[in-house]
Amino acid sequence: MVASMKTAVEPSKIILIVEKQPNYTQLLVKQVMFAGFRPLLAVTGEGGLRKALEFHPDLVLLELDLTDMNGLEFVALMKEHPRLQKIPIVAMSIFSYLRNAALYCGCEDFLKKPVKMIDLMAHIRRYLRRSEATIPTAPPTPAVRSRA
Repeated sequence: MVASMKTAVEPSKIILIVEKQPNYTQLLVKQVMFAGFRPLLAVTGEGGLRKALEFHPDLVLLELDLTDMNGLEFVALMKEHPRLQKIPIVAMSIFSYLRNAALYCGCEDFLKKPVKMIDLMAHIRRYLRRSEATIPTAPPTPAVRSRA
């Protein structure tokens, strides 16, 4: 009799996309899903913060030009919150002059729009790998000797 083997499937990583442009949002969602990640959407900074608190995404793709708040303000609020401060944020904007400000505020990276999707996926994978590498693991358990 052959025993069936079950393989544990790691749940897909959640990518929070905070983007106000519907067409660009659709493109990002398709690319994120095609890469095997779970997209989570918000069109405002406030909505993005609520979803970040509720779902604790593995990475945030952030358009800096939001309708309800400045994207840099969103980054500051994420970095101030104890549950959200370690989530990597990749900022995006058509305005390249925002790059230094985004990095100074705590974004891991800045991508100028329009973003080449192959570059975007490379950045996502890099920061997800980096965040996995920094997850603390339990120290090895010392061997227990019996007194037999």
